[in-house]
Amino acid sequence: MKKFLKTIRKIEFEARIFISLGVVLTVCLVAFLVFPDAPSNMILLGRAIGLSEFWSVKIGFGLVALIMVVASLLRMWAGTVLSSPRVMSFKIRKEVLATEGPYQLSRNPIYLADLFCYCGFALCFPPVGIALPVLLFIHYIQLIVYEEKSLEAQFGEAFAAYKKQTPRFIPSIRSIGRLRTALSTFRINRDGFRHNAQYVLLIPGFIVSAFTGNFLHAILIGIPGVLDWAIVHTKIGLNPAAGGRAKSKTDRLMQSKVFKDIIYAQCWEDPEMDRKAFRINVSDVVFSITSGGCNTLAFLIDNPKKVFALDLSPYQNFLLDLKMAAFRGLDYPELLEFVGVLPSAKRLEYYRRLTKYLQPDSLEYWNGQRRKIEQGIIHCGRYEWYMGLLRKTLTLLVGKSLLQDLFFCKTQEERQRLYDNRWNNARWKVFTKVCLSRTVMTLLFTKAFFQYLEESFSFGAHFREKVKKALVSLPLRENYFLAYILLGQYYSTDHLPVYLQKEHFESIKSRLDRIKIVTGNSADFFRSLPPDSISRFNFSNIFEWMPPEDFHHLLLETIRVAQDGSILTYRNLLVPRSRPASVARWIEPREQLAAELLENDRSFIYRAYIVEQISKSHVL
Repeated sequence: MKKFLKTIRKIEFEARIFISLGVVLTVCLVAFLVFPDAPSNMILLGRAIGLSEFWSVKIGFGLVALIMVVASLLRMWAGTVLSSPRVMSFKIRKEVLATEGPYQLSRNPIYLADLFCYCGFALCFPPVGIALPVLLFIHYIQLIVYEEKSLEAQFGEAFAAYKKQTPRFIPSIRSIGRLRTALSTFRINRDGFRHNAQYVLLIPGFIVSAFTGNFLHAILIGIPGVLDWAIVHTKIGLNPAAGGRAKSKTDRLMQSKVFKDIIYAQCWEDPEMDRKAFRINVSDVVFSITSGGCNTLAFLIDNPKKVFALDLSPYQNFLLDLKMAAFRGLDYPELLEFVGVLPSAKRLEYYRRLTKYLQPDSLEYWNGQRRKIEQGIIHCGRYEWYMGLLRKTLTLLVGKSLLQDLFFCKTQEERQRLYDNRWNNARWKVFTKVCLSRTVMTLLFTKAFFQYLEESFSFGAHFREKVKKALVSLPLRENYFLAYILLGQYYSTDHLPVYLQKEHFESIKSRLDRIKIVTGNSADFFRSLPPDSISRFNFSNIFEWMPPEDFHHLLLETIRVAQDGSILTYRNLLVPRSRPASVARWIEPREQLAAELLENDRSFIYRAYIVEQISKSHVL
């Protein structure tokens, strides 16, 4: 029976626009065809308080116009928080748990706005019109119950806490008491207005009806807005990527083949740089690009208040979810075995113990990934596969013994001699010119990664210089990035990424609930947050993948959600990016600190490291 009800609710949710319109049309036909001479509810209410029919109609239509104003503002405000692709999608989308703005008053302010609107319509109908808000209230409750099952599974305790303090549908006295706080974040952006303005033309329509006394005038004036919304809703519902800013070049990157599975099984950015730049304390809220999830987990060591882990790719978030499950369900030696640091024949057995900790979408994905689990999840990314291919190639170019001999050098001079005499040979130079060319890198990854890189840039020369610095100048055994590239594993269990080091196991495990995983676009996620929400931002190198205009817009959203004094860090792998002059009064570079940190960057491949600080003395 439960399965049957779930199926019915799923169908009802996916067809909700058609059901709502069907209810409205049915009640209208019954009201005006079956009861054509019956007085409207506004006239009946007017009589009850001693008003003439003339004033009942004038005041009634004026009241309905005011109702349409409130319903429109509420819907556009809520639509700004969630964005049109999520609001209008025929499938449930649950990337973000919205709890701010109108979501402080009701967990479902969009349905509330619609119900408020239909109560206004009921005033214009004869008594049978009361069925309109009643039927739609019942319909909305079914939709909400269906949606909340998914939200409970996705957000767990966070959603449970939200449920306790915020009513499901109709605002309570307690939630109305938060109205002033909620209004402090009131804003309507273009997406929120364009895709939630179906009642706007009804406002002048009902004002006209107040003067003419004819309900038909409001319908004729307002119907184009409703039809436009219905058409747009259907288009976006069938194809959520068609809505709002989801059509940006940044989001279209998701259509490339490289995003169809896990790209990075490990983070290839040195977390110590960000930790030193951030100097996280117990009051900090950290935003981090998920990538391999390693650095998100590393931030927990510094005891932040909260960490948002966001990625465009759901697969990267599935990976983080499984790493978090491994911390929750395994002891330390088992964790090292399961992820792939130590050899093990028991990884599938460990995985079965972890399934109860996984989110439903992650569980569905990992249940079909036996091979990835058996090999160890730190080895399962496309980039790690590329590193394996590079390692095999290096074995042919410089010899397997040299890859190992480097780790036994005691001085920098010894490493310099090995590099000059055995590494930097003709085969290596030809390899970097050909195999590390733009053409080959594009084939292995995607053209979009390098779209904004100057044509004159030499991949080969860049990587030759970076490799030389890593081999000669940087620590070797401690450098787990280089060890993995050359050896296919970390040098030893004494030289692991910081999140896998034994001394941090218990502290990370105890703080996992502070991580909130988000799948989606950074700008869309920031738009769902109130101002002053985040104090530390780790953007990895996402800025170089996007056109300058998207970079600028994302920085503006970043400034809005940032606390005063917030720190931003990001990297330039190939494409130069730093804050443009247009936001210079809010974002100040910390160039000396960035240069000092880059000098000791163990990941060694990045062209530049950017540290910037936000000053909100100039209001946006």
